[in-house]
Amino acid sequence: MTAGSRLTHSRRLLVLAASLLPAVCALPPPRASAQDVELVYEARSRHQLITVLDTSNGHRQLIFDRRGDGSDAIQSEIDLAAPDRLILSYARHIMTALPLVGKPRRILVVGLGGACIQRFLHTLLPEVTIETAELDPEVRDVATKYFFLREDGRQIVRLDDGRAFIERSKSTYDLIFLDAFSATSIPYHLTTREFLEAVARRLAVGGVISANLWDGSSDYWDIVKTYAAVFPGIHVVKSAASGNSILVAAHKKTGLTVQAWVDRAAAFERAHPTGLDLPELILRGASTAVDIPETARVLVDKS
Repeated sequence: MTAGSRLTHSRRLLVLAASLLPAVCALPPPRASAQDVELVYEARSRHQLITVLDTSNGHRQLIFDRRGDGSDAIQSEIDLAAPDRLILSYARHIMTALPLVGKPRRILVVGLGGACIQRFLHTLLPEVTIETAELDPEVRDVATKYFFLREDGRQIVRLDDGRAFIERSKSTYDLIFLDAFSATSIPYHLTTREFLEAVARRLAVGGVISANLWDGSSDYWDIVKTYAAVFPGIHVVKSAASGNSILVAAHKKTGLTVQAWVDRAAAFERAHPTGLDLPELILRGASTAVDIPETARVLVDKS
């Protein structure tokens, strides 16, 4: 499943995030120490070790393949007093794609995690159907039991590998969120040109992709170049105080400026108040021109 916000023992990441593209409305809460967490649930599925922790500040976290040394990526985090509020920086920034789609009716999310994105969209856009492709049945069970996921006619989880689901699907989607992560990386088969070509076939006319990437990973620019090889229009929003960047991709070059994006976000907020201040997230974090290093390569399926 899903992604998280990579945090470390030191504060170097905060300095790095501030020097990269830009920001979020507020910094996420500091990582709790081992003494500040309570183990709620832990089990090994066929795919990974799944851990649920409650922190002393009233939050609940989902972690895959937990090491407990302070380097674990938080896949999902909720405020138990307000579970529909987006806590993690990347989850807030991934919503900056919403204003770029006129009136979405169908949304696909690849990767479930704690269903934070799914619950937020379900509440924000009552006219939209949200489908999620999730490989691990245990993740769905944990999201239901511990993270308030409720499936209905508009909130649907498909137990399937994200790529296999997309390649078999005949449906098209106005917005596709790509948020599938292991404990350490995006699975390789969800980064290649062949995969993204399949994603492009499932994207409706006028639709956009919003992909969560770890910008500190060694293959980050390779992944960005691969997106650019498939989608003529790409933009990046840096997620502050984290190692994440959100890549937004479209079938055509958009000619979008940061100010135009901000204006569209302001109009979207008037119609659908998000509580995130999308214009500010875009203004502080967006880059509409992506300078890909010449050394980057396009990723392809391994034979």
